[in-house]
Amino acid sequence: MPSVAIIGASRGIGLSFAETYAADGWKVHATTRAIDRPGDLADITGDVSLYGLDVRNADQIAALAQALDGRGLDLLIHSAGVLRGVEREEMIAVNADAPFNVVGALLPAVERGAGKKIAILTSQMGARHGGGTPTSLYGESKCLLNDRFREIEPAWRAKDITSVVFHPGWVATNMGGHGAPVSVTESVSGMRRVINEMTQDDSGHFLTWKGTEHPW
Repeated sequence: MPSVAIIGASRGIGLSFAETYAADGWKVHATTRAIDRPGDLADITGDVSLYGLDVRNADQIAALAQALDGRGLDLLIHSAGVLRGVEREEMIAVNADAPFNVVGALLPAVERGAGKKIAILTSQMGARHGGGTPTSLYGESKCLLNDRFREIEPAWRAKDITSVVFHPGWVATNMGGHGAPVSVTESVSGMRRVINEMTQDDSGHFLTWKGTEHPW
């Protein structure tokens, strides 16, 4: 049975990843900030384990790594993020710092897996478009994520891990707004297809949900 860990699975894109991988027979390790209020996560049919995780909390990250000690992850998806309603420090902590703290802690589990793949959700708003840093706080946080990914990815590749960052599209979720042009189903099915087909030649790339290259 292949296994996937989905960081930030309580709603939207992360929830759809959890639902569809579970439906396809994967072992799913899903995290949510409010483990006492799992919402739709609790209704997923399949082999799903739930974990409480605030991605800013080092102790909870360590506890998740301990829970997965000895297990292998074929795929690690980091979907957690914030778009608005927080100060700059929290935005950077969640969107730019946390993905690498979480991935770093779970990297041994990915190394033990057969698939050895990592997908981190970013945004086209983090692209520099001519060299400057994006002016919006969200764009800045995703730009920092992209920059750090390019710095650290070669070390992951040296461990035979294939990793990419995704622009999932402007998706109709609570975060993206329900008038957005891309449905959750379209976005997740597209990213799943790309993840399934990607090889180490794709590692280090910034991809759209359709699998096309996105400029940094």
